[in-house]
Amino acid sequence: MLKEGTTIYFYVQGYLMQGKAVHIQGDEQAYTFHIEGYGACAGPHVLHSSQLHHTLFLSEEEAKLYQNIEAAYLENTF
Repeated sequence: MLKEGTTIYFYVQGYLMQGKAVHIQGDEQAYTFHIEGYGACAGPHVLHSSQLHHTLFLSEEEAKLYQNIEAAYLENTF
């Protein structure tokens, strides 16, 4: 399970971005969280632990493996 403040890497329109995990709720099996600073006028998006290693990455190196795969871009998952 993520810890508050863990750096998360993600792509928006092909650009690699990063933010800190906040407001983590749930348990080891499944949980939701927000990325500090990621959201729109409607407020932050609720993200799910199942997105880790698919559209949300725990290192820059892991994220770069998905750089040219549009299905891994975060905005394609809403």
